[in-house]
Amino acid sequence: MLRRIPPVILIVILLAIYGFLVTFISDPINTLIVLGLSVLLFLGVRHFLRTGKFFSRPAVPRKPYQPKPKTNSVRSAGKKPSQPPPRKNHPFRVIDGKKGKGKGKANDKQSDQDSQNNLFQ
Repeated sequence: MLRRIPPVILIVILLAIYGFLVTFISDPINTLIVLGLSVLLFLGVRHFLRTGKFFSRPAVPRKPYQPKPKTNSVRSAGKKPSQPPPRKNHPFRVIDGKKGKGKGKANDKQSDQDSQNNLFQ
C-alpha cells in the first residue's frame, strides 16, 4: 500500500506525525484542546454544508396533524358528474389525392419540354 502513495506525500505525513508528537509531549493539554476544537469545527462545517443551517432545532413535540373529515354527501346530491360525448366511429378522414399517382405519358412529355424551355430562357 505504501508503494501507491507518492514519496513526497509520505514525507509530509511523517513530518506531520513528528510535529504532532513533539507538540503533544511538550504541552499535552493545549494540544488536546486544539485537536478537540478542530474536530468540532470540522463537524460543524460538515453539518452546515449538508443542511444549510448552523444549529439544528431541538425536537419539539407537536400535535399530530389530523385532517378534517370531508363530507361528500352535500356535493353529490347537488351535482352529477357530466358524461363525455360519445366517441365517433371514425375520427380521422382519409383525403383522396393524387400525390403518389403517376401522370399520363403524354402529360409527362409535355411537362418535360416546358421545364426545359423554362431552364434555357
